[in-house]
Amino acid sequence: MRCIYELEYRELNIDKEAFIKELEDRGYCKVREIFRYLGEDIEEILYQCRDIYQHGIQAGFGSFIYYSDTVKFYKDNEEEILDHLKELANSIYGDEETSLVTLLYENEIHRIFLEEMIFGSPERLYNLFTWIYVQDIVNSIMEEDEDILLKHSTLKSE
Repeated sequence: MRCIYELEYRELNIDKEAFIKELEDRGYCKVREIFRYLGEDIEEILYQCRDIYQHGIQAGFGSFIYYSDTVKFYKDNEEEILDHLKELANSIYGDEETSLVTLLYENEIHRIFLEEMIFGSPERLYNLFTWIYVQDIVNSIMEEDEDILLKHSTLKSE
């Protein structure tokens, strides 16, 4: 099985809308918004996704660079991001009671204390949560079987 990250996107005519719909149907509910933050051209979006997969999002991609953008993304998608991070933490630690995300957000006093006192401003926390969320979603998409993309593409030489 080859994964999406192994494909050469410039060789493909990709039906962007059909591909995004396929990903949404597979549970990537915020993929449309993530891709919008990465650009318009699907080839370039996928190359950026490959770079994020290989080098990490903190290298700076699309509109996931500046706090003004990452904080907006976080605030627009807070519930989805927090749910996803809780699931991620649960899968890592195997115990919801000990996850960092649970400690931060289930207790309002801890949330306020950590956001205002430790981090100095909540923007850094929101930026970090956005990066973790987008990185995990992009990694999952890049590791999907190539057929998910290929069934919505044709070769440019055809």
